[in-house]
Amino acid sequence: MNDYLFSERIVDRHRRWWREKEPHPHKNLAGKLIGPPFVEASGFKTPVIYSVVDTADEIPDFSSLPNSFVIKPSRGWSAKNIYVMVDGINQLDKQAYSRENIVQLMKEKTVVETDKNLKILIEEYLINWDEDTSIPPYDYKFFVFGKSLAFCHIIERNSNSDASMNRHWYVDENFESINMKVITTQIPETEMCDKPDCWDELVNTAIGLGERLGIFMRVDLYATNRGAVFGEFTPQPQGGKGFTPAADRWLGSLWRGKEGADGLDYHLD
Repeated sequence: MNDYLFSERIVDRHRRWWREKEPHPHKNLAGKLIGPPFVEASGFKTPVIYSVVDTADEIPDFSSLPNSFVIKPSRGWSAKNIYVMVDGINQLDKQAYSRENIVQLMKEKTVVETDKNLKILIEEYLINWDEDTSIPPYDYKFFVFGKSLAFCHIIERNSNSDASMNRHWYVDENFESINMKVITTQIPETEMCDKPDCWDELVNTAIGLGERLGIFMRVDLYATNRGAVFGEFTPQPQGGKGFTPAADRWLGSLWRGKEGADGLDYHLD
C-alpha cells in the first residue's frame, strides 16, 4: 500500500533532481524551449515561435509581429511576466503596453539581463476553441501518471496579479466534475464551463505524452481553434504545497515506484 502523500513525493523529487543533481532524461522538460521539441517529436502540436532573444532590448518591434502575440520568459510560473497582447492590450491585466514598456518591465522584473540561460520568447497567440478572443484561452492542466490520467484542472485566467479573479474547475477524462477541492486557495466553480470541441484530442494528447514520459507529469495544454496545443510540462506542481488533505492523499495513492509510473521499488528517506 502507498502511504506517502503526493506532496511528499513532489518534495522528494525536487530534492533528488535539483539539490542532489540526480540525472533524469525528463528533468529539464519544464523549460519553455526544451519541452516543445519533445512534444513535436511525439506528434503533437505546439505554438508557433516567432522569435527567441537573449535580452529585453532585442524584443522585435511590434510592427513586425501579428496584431496578437505572446511575450514570456523561458522560465517561470503562474503567468508571471507574461504579456498576452491583442491590439496593444495585455489580456492578463487589460492594460495597454508599448514595446518600450515591456522592455523596461522585463529588465526590472526578470533576471534576463544577467542570466544567460534565460531567454525571452515571442510566440503565437492561441485563439480559444470557441473563437472568443476577449480573454486568453483556458488552461487545461492534466495530472498524468504515465498513461493514467487522474484529472484535469481547468483555469479561466482573468488576472495575473489577483488570483482570486481566476476561475477553476476539476474534471475527469469524461469532462465530469471530480467533486473535490484540490488546492486550498482555489474554490471550484459550481457551474461547469463549456466542454471544448477538441476535448477528446486534449485527453489523447495528455495521455500520449504521459505514456511517452513514463513518469508523473502535469501536462499543460490549450484548447484552440486548431485543436489541442501544448503549453508546458510541470514536473513539480505547486512545489508540492497547498494541496487539500483529501487531494494529497488521493494523488499520493496513485503514485507508483520512484517517479510515479514505474515498477521501481523505492521508499522515501
